[in-house]
Amino acid sequence: MKIFSPAHFLRHVSASALREFTVAHPVGKHLDIDWESDPEALPAKVNAAIENLQASVSEGDLSLEEVSAIGNDLHLWHDDLRRVHLLSNELASNEFHVACGADPEALEAFSNRDPREQALWAFHARDQLFRDVELHLAFQAKANGKYWKKHRIEAGLDLTKEREKLEAFSHEVAKLFEKSGGGKSTHIEQSIHASDGSIQLTIYVEGPITALAHFSDNKFNRVRTRIALETAVVYQPATGVIESVVKGGSKNHQTVLQLFGKHVVGRDIKPEEIEKTRFKLNELRDGLETFDDLSHLGVEKIRLRRAQFRPRESTGTSIRIEASPEQDQDDAIELARKTLKVRHTFETEYNLDGASFIVYLAPINGHKPKRFSFDLYSTGSSTIKNLSEKNQPIANAILQSLNVIEAEEAVI
Repeated sequence: MKIFSPAHFLRHVSASALREFTVAHPVGKHLDIDWESDPEALPAKVNAAIENLQASVSEGDLSLEEVSAIGNDLHLWHDDLRRVHLLSNELASNEFHVACGADPEALEAFSNRDPREQALWAFHARDQLFRDVELHLAFQAKANGKYWKKHRIEAGLDLTKEREKLEAFSHEVAKLFEKSGGGKSTHIEQSIHASDGSIQLTIYVEGPITALAHFSDNKFNRVRTRIALETAVVYQPATGVIESVVKGGSKNHQTVLQLFGKHVVGRDIKPEEIEKTRFKLNELRDGLETFDDLSHLGVEKIRLRRAQFRPRESTGTSIRIEASPEQDQDDAIELARKTLKVRHTFETEYNLDGASFIVYLAPINGHKPKRFSFDLYSTGSSTIKNLSEKNQPIANAILQSLNVIEAEEAVI
């Protein structure tokens, strides 16, 4: 579901999981719910109790202190459920299981729960674990993106855990954004990824003053605030690979890594940039003919939902073709052949600069057919990391079969 709704989310949660989460949440002490009533009716009762509590805040019968306290708890209720919703997926579930390999209680709690209920349980029973996974997946979503770079430094470095040194690092990073209106306040979090042993430092910097439009008490207004700017560094002690997400270009990446060495490692480091593998998207201009039989992976058909072309003679111009998601319709390449008119031949005039793949999977045991999609750019960026563990190998196999990547260039 693209737009998060607490009511919709809670309809898919068991009565026991809903009770655990609600009772443990700050808003729970304001609610009077008969937990022994019909389990199927509990989600509706919880939502009704939340709505009644919201109505009581605006009725004027409460003191200012009570209104402030209840309002804060209601805000947390919505925001916390939204955070759980974002971690209700197979990627997060796998991270929870790996991190809790030596935690029998957690593994037992996860055993009979779906990803939604696993995330709900982790949020109130293993809050630090939940936060570590949340930060890790947030970083992964930005990896291979516009503000991401990968370098290599010495392996096996010992990173400090001293709060004073970590905060000194974050304050130095904040200075990079002062010229653009950033403030001096910062917040830094350190987390360890159980899956690969990497260490992540996430820094929030006070951003420029902005006016945030919102509704309050059924009235529209604007609030002056400072949005937090995010910077993150992930170091893998086993390999020496260090990834960073920093706004401001290569110079800021280098500055952040030097500050990382000075404050977190305790000495100078010499980062060597690892270039991204460029995807050979021009291999797709003649169509999506695979060189291997992918039926054993459950692949029924592959189409390009979107294709972005850039004329070789004009780097400042691009053309985007978008096709229907329906399996039996022309894909973006076929539409491009019918639409684009060039002086000579299609192959010599345009480069395929970006593409959105849509993969149709064969139905299993009479179930409804499934599909998934991912984006690819010739510069080496992709969204394959955001796919489930089941679909990532399928995406890599497709790209290898289409000659877009070599076997050793698989996106892991």
